[in-house]
Amino acid sequence: MRELLYLEAGILFDGTGTEPVQSAAMLIEQGRVACVGPVGTVPVPPEAAIIDAKNYCVIPGLIDVHVHIHSPGGATADYALAHLIKSQGVLALESYSHALKDLAMGFTALRSLGSPAYVDVAVRDVIRSGSLVGPRLQAAGQGITITGGHMDKAWWVWDLPVPGRTGVADGPWEARQAARAQIKWGANVIKINVCVGEYGSRQKPWKQEMTYEEIAAVCKEAHRAGLRVAGHTAGGPGITDAIKAGVDSIEHGHWLTDEQIELMVEQGTIYVPTLLVNTRSVELGPDQRGLSRKAWDWLKRVYEEKWDTLERAKRAGVKIAVGTDAGFVVEHGENAGELAELVKGGFSPEEALVAATKTGAECLGLEEEIGTLEPGKKADFVIVDGNPLQDIKILSAPDRILAVYMEGKLVASKGEIIGFGKGG
Repeated sequence: MRELLYLEAGILFDGTGTEPVQSAAMLIEQGRVACVGPVGTVPVPPEAAIIDAKNYCVIPGLIDVHVHIHSPGGATADYALAHLIKSQGVLALESYSHALKDLAMGFTALRSLGSPAYVDVAVRDVIRSGSLVGPRLQAAGQGITITGGHMDKAWWVWDLPVPGRTGVADGPWEARQAARAQIKWGANVIKINVCVGEYGSRQKPWKQEMTYEEIAAVCKEAHRAGLRVAGHTAGGPGITDAIKAGVDSIEHGHWLTDEQIELMVEQGTIYVPTLLVNTRSVELGPDQRGLSRKAWDWLKRVYEEKWDTLERAKRAGVKIAVGTDAGFVVEHGENAGELAELVKGGFSPEEALVAATKTGAECLGLEEEIGTLEPGKKADFVIVDGNPLQDIKILSAPDRILAVYMEGKLVASKGEIIGFGKGG
């Protein structure tokens, strides 16, 4: 028997960037969009179940391409120490709980860019099996960094081994091997640490860590396996090396030069500015964040100056996707705050929604499946009380997220997750 749903919405924004449709209708068959358009242009099969959203706005499922699901986020979250004070089982269960918080707020797809002990891979696999309801999840497993790099900090004494948190590699062949290890253990996106901040002079507030040869080795291995590479960056020549070496998305990228922006346009490199994490850090202040004076000065500079990078990247036509760094300072469930930050930085609400839908899907390599409400795509959508095209902050209010659907199935309603998959 065909599974048919017929939805009517007061407003429907399909995520493509075109004008929203007033008094819209959408027909869903077998979990995919069959037809969408103004009421009267979409057939209403007599056997179809009806979703009445005539008083509400319908948007595609939202996408956050930069989270860390093993940590709750917030000022006191033990992001780096989590796997030393909690068992892997606890971490995995908490990771799943964090992913559900994002799902309840309309984020039907997430990209987890690094979790200890491959807990993000485990959560992804259980959701994929159908045993549990959850968002679509891409998982990086361990991020790849150099010895003593950003993801291999010297927090512990030298003779205390701390396995499982990150993949450490020096030189192109070790970098290639590290990428192969992530692929072996189930990663379906590769995360690398290209360059970092909190170093250097006022003129150069960054430090390159991976060499071009190391970055290129990872990219070649990942691309050969059909996976994409996300590069943690701050600024400087490392970003140029990353773009030229084939990194698919530049994460953070506080300081992009015009030359780098031009290269990103040419290469199709996606920019994930992660604005919200900087705003939250500044709001919390140095004491709550436990930052040194040097780190605090650097953080304030990031907050003040990355708006210029965002404006120049947008003007040049760089594709920009929504990523929050949720799990690090930003709490899971407040992901939609990134859209408000984009609007603050000069985006229209429509452009911010495209960044969180269409471009997010492109960043994941899933643009043929999700991201827009077009015929043939999976029917992931959110029913919103109010019009986020007029006030984007509506998406941050839990009571305004009335229902979340994935492939035409209700998975969350007013903040409550519906069902527990095949095993529930």
